Amino acid sequence: MFTIKQIESANSKVKSGAEFPKYIKEIKEIGVTGFETWVIDSHTNYFGENEFQTKSKSKYDA
Repeated sequence: MFTIKQIESANSKVKSGAEFPKYIKEIKEIGVTGFETWVIDSHTNYFGENEFQTKSKSKYDA
């Protein structure tokens, strides 16, 4: 299992689009198998093995 804190740590290393593939590799290594970001409030649902799910807090009001 992984935590939002781990994902945010990996995300904080991204300074440009060129670093995005490295970010994706890092979150895959901690167990993220997929994610979906909602435009309405910018929260993200993260998925892992065995139906594990967690989500980030909203960044904006809907």
